[in-house]
Amino acid sequence: MAIHSPTKKHLGLFGVFALATGATLSSGFFLLPSYATQMAGPAVVLAYLIAGLLLIPPMLSKIELGTAMPRSGGAYYFLDRSLGPMVGTIGGLGIWLALLLKTAFALVGMSAYIQLFLPAETSESVYTMIALGLVVFFGGLNILGAKKTTSFQIVLVVMLLALLSWFLTAGSLEIKPANFSNFFGKGSENILSAAGLVFISYVGVTKVISVAGEIKNPERNLPLGLFLAIGTAISVYIIGLIVMIGVSGTEGVTYADGEINMTPVSSVASEITGSSTGGLIMAIAAIFAFLSVANAGILSASRYPLAMSRDHLLPPSLRKVDGKGTPIIGIIVSASFIVLVILFLDPLKIAKLASAFQLLMFALLCISVIVMRQAK
Repeated sequence: MAIHSPTKKHLGLFGVFALATGATLSSGFFLLPSYATQMAGPAVVLAYLIAGLLLIPPMLSKIELGTAMPRSGGAYYFLDRSLGPMVGTIGGLGIWLALLLKTAFALVGMSAYIQLFLPAETSESVYTMIALGLVVFFGGLNILGAKKTTSFQIVLVVMLLALLSWFLTAGSLEIKPANFSNFFGKGSENILSAAGLVFISYVGVTKVISVAGEIKNPERNLPLGLFLAIGTAISVYIIGLIVMIGVSGTEGVTYADGEINMTPVSSVASEITGSSTGGLIMAIAAIFAFLSVANAGILSASRYPLAMSRDHLLPPSLRKVDGKGTPIIGIIVSASFIVLVILFLDPLKIAKLASAFQLLMFALLCISVIVMRQAK
């Protein structure tokens, strides 16, 4: 196992798109619509649009830095070179933790859709064991190399987009315009609150920056792949919310049996088909989505210990890579941390911590772009 062997450049445009899209389309589409619709009513459509537009400035900052300095470790490397080792270390550890927390949240949140295939009396520990088993699986897949990881990611994203296309197309034929008649019924001020809630839905699109050193022709493939991914995500979220509310109304999206609806997409799909078949189809789509987030999360997160170790901020064992440029120790450490988070942290706390870390890092990255420009 080599110490300073460089990571290999193997990610093309579609690989960048698949990693960015797969890291984005998960809880924001399959879980959060219930909570966001409860806050903003039909105007939740605007909340998702605002949240997507708010991501563009930090995304542009990351693109500028990633194409100028295409190195593994992404945000850590940028912050270290622009704002110094202290900020770089805090930022590197912060984003590493945010990626791991979001990955853990995806695997825990997936249980709401897995429940549709298992008996109602299934113990909570069964879902925890499934989540832990998937961490081991994706950790092992990443150890086999980023090329295999990306190939698997492409398969997941293609299947996910195919199922989402069916949902959006079939649902658009069942929309009832009357469901949007009281568009601002919850008050326009709640739109911004809902936008803040769903902002986390989009942040996964920039995960791929951490593997910028493994992207072929990063000057072209990185920005183009990210813009295609954010365009896809905004389109799916906006059209998807229009379909959900148009078919089931705000009450149908928000509640199920008097409680908050944890599987809103499956509920709407069942209404579209008139049977549980549609719901099960979209449950499969949700599982694909959460799996793609976990896969991309472990791939991206493992590059931060590698980059920080190369700068002698973490133990030298973390900078070791195999012949394919895979940071095996970094993958094992990252996967182990996800296991601990799943076992000992509450899902809501996981989501809040991930959001807090991510927002702080976005602010620092925007500052780093200003510093780098002035340094020129």
